[in-house]
Amino acid sequence: MEGSFVGITLFAIAGLFSASFYSPLKFVKSWSWEVMWIFYAVMACLVAPILIATITIPSCWSAIGQTEFHTLAWTFVYGAMWGVGGLTFGLSMRYLGIGLGTAVALGFCSLVGALWDPVKNGTLLEIASTKSGMLVLVGIFICALGIAINGVAGILKENDSVSANAEGGSSNSDFSLVKGFAVAIFAGFMSACMNVSLIEGAPIAEAAKNLAIEGGADPKFADLFQNNATLVVTLMGGFLTNVLWCLYLSLKTGTIKDLKTAGAFKGIVYLILCTLGGFLWFGQFFFFGMGKTKIAPDYAFASWPILMAFIIIFAGIIGLFLGEWKGSKPVTKAVLWLGILVLASSTFVMAG
Repeated sequence: MEGSFVGITLFAIAGLFSASFYSPLKFVKSWSWEVMWIFYAVMACLVAPILIATITIPSCWSAIGQTEFHTLAWTFVYGAMWGVGGLTFGLSMRYLGIGLGTAVALGFCSLVGALWDPVKNGTLLEIASTKSGMLVLVGIFICALGIAINGVAGILKENDSVSANAEGGSSNSDFSLVKGFAVAIFAGFMSACMNVSLIEGAPIAEAAKNLAIEGGADPKFADLFQNNATLVVTLMGGFLTNVLWCLYLSLKTGTIKDLKTAGAFKGIVYLILCTLGGFLWFGQFFFFGMGKTKIAPDYAFASWPILMAFIIIFAGIIGLFLGEWKGSKPVTKAVLWLGILVLASSTFVMAG
């Protein structure tokens, strides 16, 4: 794939940002999750995309203004659906455990996000008929295999934890295979709508690029940053679902009072942490959007599973360094490393 090395490097940077965004949020102690998430969502889904798009591709607002309503609507709706996917993701872990729940949800998210465009446009068989296209498809399924192996590592980790605590039995009293798979598949499908939104919003990006070039911008930069225009609309949809749900929870449980009880000083510190977390999270799609411009259009559908692979790779490595796998048996860590290596190999296969 032309320019694949640069594209995959940008996807790797995006994966690192995604895997590390939650680190600052761990220090938000006196706010409940839903209160913290409101401020995080404001930064990640509104402030960061609007600020970055305005700086990197100022023509984005003109492009959005002249885009047909149905394109804007579907871009927004799919963004909102992605927001629902993120909110239900946690339920898959509740019913299946962290390892299996993450593997099923991300595996389905990866496959749906990758195959949506080729299936919708009827080009899947055409892609599979070429050597390079078949390599990309094989790489996608190797990626799914790597996610599954990481899921096995997660299950082993949970079992190790149960054994270490001498509790016996399942560590998850809410475990339900049927409910868990249903929720995980739903969460995976809805989460994949982020990529679908970017695909449906491609006319916004194209218009922003053309307007920028007409206005005298460097064509290389206009091409590189064009997807930031689409992200503004996509993440407005995600912001709506996230904030509405968190507001509902905070009002229902009374945790909105955390804003007052935490005090002004902590409030300012927490706001800074939420800002940092939000900008780190948005960084993944900032670099992902740039990476997509470096991948040949015929194989751009492979971008999504490559991003998912790098997210899991860096999440696993960061988790090891932070001691999240401390106490796990050697075989458990070996399976984790195997999954990471399989995921890494899938990116090389898809690079052709």
